[in-house]
Amino acid sequence: MLISHYLEGVRSDLESLGRLGDEQFEESARRLGEALGPVLRARLLEALDLIVAEANVEGDRHELSLTLAGDEVTLARAATGPEPDDLPGEFTARFALRLPEEVKAHVEQLAQQAGTSTNAWIVRTVAREAANSATRSSHRVGRQLRGTGRS
Repeated sequence: MLISHYLEGVRSDLESLGRLGDEQFEESARRLGEALGPVLRARLLEALDLIVAEANVEGDRHELSLTLAGDEVTLARAATGPEPDDLPGEFTARFALRLPEEVKAHVEQLAQQAGTSTNAWIVRTVAREAANSATRSSHRVGRQLRGTGRS
């Protein structure tokens, strides 16, 4: 996908709207279209990045990544974690897990949708989260505000 294609479309739309007014209005619309280019590019990339981050949080075994090379944006999908059958070692460790009923029901529903047992779904999810914990902490989405304040 070429970002310039979308930016050119917005600029063209502004110029068309500018033709509805007098010469000064048309010139203002043209200038506005030119000035908005970098801002629109940044906002478009920010929106795409947020979409990818939200898709990765919902997560299956495939993580999306967004690559920007010059004017071209590429979306790629890569496998991120092993299936439970691919995990090293034997499944001998056990521990009790206490969950609220609604969380348990939701996990069972997700496992059923994935076509696997609840145990296999939990093992796969925990393994994926453990493998991705270091990389996710360096890919924060959104803006953070730190400090103190008074009202």
